[in-house]
Amino acid sequence: MKHARMIALTALPLLACIAPARAGGEGFYGPLELKDSELQLMKNADAAEDQFVRHSYRYDSPELEAALKRIGGALAPKPTDSYIRYRFFVVRDIETNAFALPDGQVYVNSGLLAALENEAQLAGVLAHEVHHTAGHHGILSYRSARHKAITGAIIGPLTLGVGDYFLEMSVFGYSRDLEEEADRLGLKRMLVAGYDPRQVPRMLQILAQDPEGETLEMKASKWSTHPALMARVDYTQAMLPGVMLGHKADALKVNGSGYRVLVRRVSLDTVQDLIAADQPRTAVTLAQRLVKEDGGGPAALVALGDARSALGPVALLGSEAELTNKQKMKTLRLKAYLTRSEREATLLETPEGRETLRKNLDVARQAYQRALAIDGSIAEAHRGLGYVYKRAGRPIDAGKEFVIYLQARPQAPDKQVILGEMKAINATLKKGGAKR
Repeated sequence: MKHARMIALTALPLLACIAPARAGGEGFYGPLELKDSELQLMKNADAAEDQFVRHSYRYDSPELEAALKRIGGALAPKPTDSYIRYRFFVVRDIETNAFALPDGQVYVNSGLLAALENEAQLAGVLAHEVHHTAGHHGILSYRSARHKAITGAIIGPLTLGVGDYFLEMSVFGYSRDLEEEADRLGLKRMLVAGYDPRQVPRMLQILAQDPEGETLEMKASKWSTHPALMARVDYTQAMLPGVMLGHKADALKVNGSGYRVLVRRVSLDTVQDLIAADQPRTAVTLAQRLVKEDGGGPAALVALGDARSALGPVALLGSEAELTNKQKMKTLRLKAYLTRSEREATLLETPEGRETLRKNLDVARQAYQRALAIDGSIAEAHRGLGYVYKRAGRPIDAGKEFVIYLQARPQAPDKQVILGEMKAINATLKKGGAKR
């Protein structure tokens, strides 16, 4: 799954030269006239909407986009400039991220929607983002960076005013001062719209979670930097008594159950996207949550089975696990230099790895069988069982499950992959390698 920053590859050389020169200070909330050097950048920002559609990057959910429009519309200040027109979209991306462009486009990643607990937390995200646009943070940051680049005699894309600067800046975040300003004003805006701002520190805590054990403490990222997030937890929590003064908390909206129903489909899709992105621990965490929310519904059970099967010989981290940066770096290096298959092969050379694989496959098998006991027509559970039995050294049982799956889904998008698995099983049987 491509992340938002991948869309803006043309701006990466630009980011490298301007990163140290990001604007500090405060935003400007009155009318701000664009300079000639900024017109092309604004055209680039405006083109992002069509670009995301052309690249199939937008997540197709009219219900979600309608909810974002409703919530975001209640939070967005009245535009001060003709070039600002607020509109809200969902992009399919596992990162727990959101970003806003200077012309009013606000994008929320599917991974972020799946992670949040309630509508008030989403309102906190949107309130933050619309203030980046309302305060002209992107334009002011560009002006500051461009001034410093010219003053320092840096010649390159920035001085020419080309590249997707606004998109790049929005995704990676602004200066500490501008981010804190968006948090502070966002809390107040939530109250005006009737949302409970006390959910913001909790939202930031959720985004600081690291099921994969890979987030380095010094890693720079707008919504997922662990130390920056924890600092934001602290100062937003400290702001709340003053923000809430004179307001009745009981009258403020949170809407947990309704929100989780709204994001159920995108959450199920996110489990599969996390598996594809080689983040099985995070996929398991989300799938377990879906099973709990759904009371053991078949779709959630299949998602859990897929996630535990994807873990293979990889163990889940304990809830109290505290990994050092050195340990996290080791994991990141392994992912950088070895394929998933190569890493699994290394783990399977150890007794611990083989036992972990057995346990994960057993949990996956039970999840699939529970799903079929509830709904015998859910073909994806048979596909999952096929992979479980294949990895467990039971090719005959695997073949039977794959056949049932293809009979139920003759036009399945992964039909050719499954046929390849069945061909490999036949080859195994001819060699006499079948247990069952």
